[in-house]
Amino acid sequence: MSNNNSIRITVASCLLIVSMVAGLFVYSTISPKELTAEEYKQIGFYKLVRSRQINNFELTEGDRKFSNNDLKGSWDVLFLGFASCPDMCPMTMKKMAMTNNSLSAETSSKINFRMISVDPVRDTPEKMQQYVEAFNPSFTGITGNIEVIYKLATDLTLPFVPVVASDNTNYDMDHSMNLAVIDPNGNYFGFFKSPHTPENMAKVLESIVSFN
Repeated sequence: MSNNNSIRITVASCLLIVSMVAGLFVYSTISPKELTAEEYKQIGFYKLVRSRQINNFELTEGDRKFSNNDLKGSWDVLFLGFASCPDMCPMTMKKMAMTNNSLSAETSSKINFRMISVDPVRDTPEKMQQYVEAFNPSFTGITGNIEVIYKLATDLTLPFVPVVASDNTNYDMDHSMNLAVIDPNGNYFGFFKSPHTPENMAKVLESIVSFN
């Protein structure tokens, strides 16, 4: 083999290696990646270090029972509020609807947005469903026994102060405005801290659904 041929082969090999390295660098730079824990936190989402199992519960969604099994197979965003809330609850529900509208069709199909009442005395199954559907027809409203709801709220670190046997029918309620995220195994995955920004919520949901 002549020296010229050897030089050509060597140069070609070097160029090939350089091209491969450059390609890998570009791919690693532009390929989608899950947000880091710190990036999640900066835009208002706190991912648990390890997903947490939720204790068994049974509530009511419309005319059927709703339990742990209904949280499996998809992602769920849960808000604990009440239909008589004058301001913060409808504002949060509106932001959830805006978030859902901002998601890609593929991601949206894998997420359920649900509101669980912390005021089951006034929030009947029918009232809850009418309330959430006013924000988005695909949203679901859940109610049930106050003790069951309180235990679930404790599991999700979404505290509220129950109102029982009140003589005042126009009472207000103190409750968390955070939103819990449940993974497809039915486990507590993390939470959105209030105040909520639909753009950031959509960014988080696109990331966790794509990479978990």
